[in-house]
Formats: sequence, C-alpha cells, structure tokens
Amino acid sequence: MGPWIHVTKELPFKYRSDGNFLFTDLQMRPYRSDDFIPRLYHETSRFSALDHQWVVKARVNDNQRDPTQSYSRSLSYQLVLKSRLSSTTSLDINYIVLKGPFGEMKVNPKIYRFEFNNDSFESDYQELPLINYGEANKLLAAKTINMRIILFLVQK
Repeated sequence: MGPWIHVTKELPFKYRSDGNFLFTDLQMRPYRSDDFIPRLYHETSRFSALDHQWVVKARVNDNQRDPTQSYSRSLSYQLVLKSRLSSTTSLDINYIVLKGPFGEMKVNPKIYRFEFNNDSFESDYQELPLINYGEANKLLAAKTINMRIILFLVQK
C-alpha cells in the first residue's frame, strides 16, 4: 500500500481533516559547493505549496569536513521558504519526508515543525530518519534522491 497509508494512521486527526496540507514528489540532485574543499550537498528544484515557493536541501554527515572518511553516513535536510512574507505574516509548518513513488529510500517517518517568518526562511537541519547507515550510502550512490514531502499549515 505504500508509505501514505502507514503515515496517515499515525497522524493526528486534525491534520487529516484540515484542508491546509499538501504532498508533492521531489527529486534531490547532488551539487558541490564552491569552497576551497568542495562539500557535497543535495537540493530540489523550487516547488509550489500552500501558496509559496519552497526548496529542500540536504547535506551529508551534518556537513562533516570529509564524509568519505566515515563508514556511518547520514543525511540531514531542511525546508527553505523562497517566497517573501509580509512583515506580520508567519507560517507555522509541520513537514515529513517519505519514500517517493519512484524512490528506493527506506525511512522511518518523523514529523518536524518550524515557524517561518520574516527573519527565518530556513528550517533547522533535521536528520533524515533512514532505517540504517547503508540506506544513506545507497541514496548517495544514486543520481537523484526521489522523495515525497508532506507540508501541513498549522492554524493558530
């Protein structure tokens, strides 16, 4: 049945009954930074959700200097708001990453929350809760990381 059925059983009723949520399938592509020692990171293209533009960024081993020297690799990701907000507006967002329909990612879903406002357009980096370190190596070996993200707008 896929990850959507598994997650909806665990989501509080208020999320499933409210119309302020969206899920979309994304592809993260690998890039290298312009630093003296280039760092590997992954990023999606911009996508629209909840009337705003977003990007998901990921980094390896919490931006460790040389992740190739570590056997136990992990990925952490952040949600980035690319649209501008008015000075009085804030967006309280819950978000969760799941295996995409064409993806191989084996993840233990975990919901994170962040309030976006004029001063904070990037969520904190959160661990991508993969089932084991081998999963991270498989994802890093692929050309793209296919995933599904679900965004919930929390009403105040």
